[in-house]
Amino acid sequence: MMGRPCTRLAADIRRHESSWRRPGTARALRALWDQPGLQALVAYRLGRWLGRSARRPLAWPLALPALPAFGLLLAWVRAAYDIQLGLDADIGPGLYIGHHGGIRLAACRLGRRCAIQQEVRLVPAEPGGRGPEIGDEVWIGAGATIAGPVTVGSGATISAGSVVTADVAARTLVMGDPARVIRWDFDNSPFL
Repeated sequence: MMGRPCTRLAADIRRHESSWRRPGTARALRALWDQPGLQALVAYRLGRWLGRSARRPLAWPLALPALPAFGLLLAWVRAAYDIQLGLDADIGPGLYIGHHGGIRLAACRLGRRCAIQQEVRLVPAEPGGRGPEIGDEVWIGAGATIAGPVTVGSGATISAGSVVTADVAARTLVMGDPARVIRWDFDNSPFL
C-alpha cells in the first residue's frame, strides 16, 4: 500500500473531519477526541510504526517512549469501543469507521478511502490463513462478514448483514448470506 504512516494518518483524520463544514486543526483535534473509529486508527497507525521502528535503531529514541502510549491507547480502544484492528492488517489511507462495536480486522488488506460500520469482520476463514483483499472506496455495511482469501473490487458495496465468501466484482452491490450480486455498475459515492 502506498503512503507513509503520517500521510496515512493525515488522510484518516481528513476523512473523519470531512463531515464538518470548515476543516482545520481545531476540527481535527475534535475529531480525534470525539470519534472512536479515528482513535482506533491512531492506535493502529502507531502500532504499525512501532513495529517498523524495531528494525531501525535510529528510531528507538522516539519509539521507546511511545510504547506505553500505544499500549494504553490500544487497551482503551478495545475495551471502550470494541474495535480490534490487527497489526497484521494492511489498511490504506482514509479509512472511515462510522460506528464502533464488534469490529474485527485481521490479516486483511484494505484499499484507499474505504468505509466500514459496526460489527464488521474482515478475517481469515481459518486461524493463520489469509484474509480478504478489499479494493479502493469500498463501503461495508453493519454486521457484514468477509472471510477468507477473497477479493472485493474497488467501488463495491457490501450490504448490511452480508456474508461474503467469494470474490466480488468492482462497482457491484451485494447482499445476503451468502452474498450475491443485486446490482451491477452500482455507484456507492453517496455513501463514501
